[in-house]
Amino acid sequence: LNSILSPALGTTTVQSNTKKEIDFLAVLETSRDSRYGETGWIVQLWYQESGGTWQSVDFSPADSLKSKVLSISTPPNIIRTQYSLRLACQNTNPIQFTLRLKSTLEDHAPWIWSKEQNGLGDGRVIFLDPSGGLPGFESLFDSPDPNLIARCAKSQVPEVDIFDVSAPALPITNGSSRTALGVPVGLELYYALVKLSSPWMGPRQGSSHFTIDLDGLLVGFLRSDGRHVAVLGVSGINDCTTYVGSEAGKVLLITRNDSGNSQHHRAIIATGWKYQTTVNAAFYRARELLRSLTPQSSAIKNPAPTPSWYETWYDGLAYCTWNGLGRELSEERILSALQDLADNGIYVTSLIIDDNWQSLRDGNRWDRFEANSNFPRGLGHTTSEIRRRFQNIRHIAVWHSLFGYWDGIAPGGWIDANYKCINVRWRKGRDIYVVDASDVSRMYNDFYSFLSKNGIDSIKCDAQYGIDDFDDATVRRSLGPAYQEAFKINSLKYFSRRVIYSMAHVPYIFFRALLPHDAARVLLRNSDDFYPDVPSSHVWHVFANSMNNIYSSNLNCLPDWDMFQSALPTYAGFHAAARCISGGPIYITDNPGNHNVNLIKQVGAYSPEGYTVVLRPSCLALPTDPFVSYNSNRLLKVGSFSGGRGGSSILAAFNVSESQNSELLLMDDFPGLLPGHNYIIRAHTSGEVTAATPGIGSLMPIILPQHGWEIFTAAPVVEIEPPKSTGHFTFGVLGIISVISGVSAIVQQSVNTETTHIAVTVSLKALGTLGFYISDLASKDIIKFLVTIAGIVVPFHTVRKSSQSNTVLEIDLETAWKELNLTAGWSNETIIGLYMK
Repeated sequence: LNSILSPALGTTTVQSNTKKEIDFLAVLETSRDSRYGETGWIVQLWYQESGGTWQSVDFSPADSLKSKVLSISTPPNIIRTQYSLRLACQNTNPIQFTLRLKSTLEDHAPWIWSKEQNGLGDGRVIFLDPSGGLPGFESLFDSPDPNLIARCAKSQVPEVDIFDVSAPALPITNGSSRTALGVPVGLELYYALVKLSSPWMGPRQGSSHFTIDLDGLLVGFLRSDGRHVAVLGVSGINDCTTYVGSEAGKVLLITRNDSGNSQHHRAIIATGWKYQTTVNAAFYRARELLRSLTPQSSAIKNPAPTPSWYETWYDGLAYCTWNGLGRELSEERILSALQDLADNGIYVTSLIIDDNWQSLRDGNRWDRFEANSNFPRGLGHTTSEIRRRFQNIRHIAVWHSLFGYWDGIAPGGWIDANYKCINVRWRKGRDIYVVDASDVSRMYNDFYSFLSKNGIDSIKCDAQYGIDDFDDATVRRSLGPAYQEAFKINSLKYFSRRVIYSMAHVPYIFFRALLPHDAARVLLRNSDDFYPDVPSSHVWHVFANSMNNIYSSNLNCLPDWDMFQSALPTYAGFHAAARCISGGPIYITDNPGNHNVNLIKQVGAYSPEGYTVVLRPSCLALPTDPFVSYNSNRLLKVGSFSGGRGGSSILAAFNVSESQNSELLLMDDFPGLLPGHNYIIRAHTSGEVTAATPGIGSLMPIILPQHGWEIFTAAPVVEIEPPKSTGHFTFGVLGIISVISGVSAIVQQSVNTETTHIAVTVSLKALGTLGFYISDLASKDIIKFLVTIAGIVVPFHTVRKSSQSNTVLEIDLETAWKELNLTAGWSNETIIGLYMK
């Protein structure tokens, strides 16, 4: 027995104040062998209006003919029964509620409360109140510090208001100064992205009383009037770093001032009606502020060169050596691992040679540019051999630390002899030997020139958080900017910014290196590492990356959710689905001989050029609700979009709790859908489809087991009336349905009904199983269909009706391509034609 309620329990739902009624829908899930079946339940809403007494009201069985519940992903052993209730509200005060039910088949049966059943606390409905007009800063925070100055600023986002906030910040040796914004007014829920450790940020969520345990980078609130507020600490101006903190319910600004003289706490406060547009507006303003108060980077003065084949850096499947090959790295092991991938039909386009290729002294200190003795003929020979044997590999990256290696430069080594090096203190008194600020640009130029000449065309630069770890402010002030500028300029010069920023969640790097749009887009490791042998890390990894995208999606980067292993027990599909919707790159780090080829084929599609293309959505993934807590018995829902206006929406649901969970998904959870337009929704794992129209309150029940996930694609459909026919049918293109994010394979599509045949043309990025939705496919004879690929008719056996849905036509394009012995032309797109009488 399980119950699901909409509006949802365990959270706050915002409703328009023009509607004085709340429509509740309860869905009861019982097993088919249950003696209770579809009847025999009393279902009640137990609720309280603000300041009133608790009371109950009964649900009524819902009219199945008028149901807004879409049938998809229903387990075969489950019966779903719907109950509805329209609750009239006397005013627009918040409503608090829960659900209870009891059997009518037993005398004196006890009430079963939802909290006891599924661990969810009460739900709340608050009413949107846009009548207040432009909010003053004093309406957002109570009791701010008197020295705080808040000025209205121009917002680039409609319906979002902006305040620039500042207060004096004194230089404090080995410390920070504080000022208080005050207590958030009408706080309902909050989220924060905080510094979990020196290299990484991660999420926090809460309600009612604001408190965070670590330094915050970004904080967001939902107020009781439905308004969102975002607080973004601003760093990188005049050697100041500002975090957001808490104390006794107040929001603090905490600033480390390294300048040696009086400066300012700085923050951007944004307020609007949607969480993400509010956050976006804050970042737009921060970018403007930074541009006006800081000198231009050399990258702006010397514009970036046009990147060569830049798209392929993150559009192809990559292999990273870190977890797969570990510390025992050598040329022989790399070549053997790549051969193993090829033998299994896995054709990656990029290789990342991770840690352990460099020449070191004293354990963790860098000695010289050339690779170590495990690469006996040098790095150049290794890269040449890789490209000779594996022509699918287009890019080879190497790893290095920002300071060369984890503990800097080896005294007495080759680099020490050729560049000016100094000893400084970091991490509370430890010594580190590094290239001096005056010579670091020359060192990076020479190092990257060496790498480029030896076949390297991309970089993973790790441990960048080290610029924040120096003990002395003068050292931070000198080395941090010098190293970041050297890395940025020389990566532009030699690699067209094909770089991965790793362990780089540092405010200075975010604001000075990644916020400006002054160079090509880079990759940014978005969270702590993938740890294959730590079971508790996997679900958290996906949760943290999804929430961190709220911040990183506003930077000039693609968030990189890190590598994963395709054969990982239990969690491989969970990780794969997350990478597919992320919008970022996808790497595998499989151990040789240990692959889940079927899963890899769901991550990427075969290209006519002979390599694997990852089908990235057009937009970066964002959580639909930033207030969902980890392990809160609520599903993590992450949305993305593919194509332009009128394109397809993608919604992922992940169970981030320790037990089975159910939820009613809203059509509003799908980003980018056009109101009044028709869509078909397909579940990837089951292949089930259902028709839907946004804006009419449709709901979709979903059950996910522990570690469970599902990806739903909402593709637009059109009504087709064939010439000289009295009937009509609905048609849509689902993309490469063999791939998790397969709708992102679609480049263009068109339907022509002006001839005696219905002609459909689709341009695709890659091959796989192409899916077409045809509402009356069950009554059609596919022998009357004609399908072409690159203008050639495909073999008939590659066209079939789906075994998962009687409304989906499948075409096996990869088999057709190979059997027809087709070869790629000048374009990397493939044109498919479908002709129906």
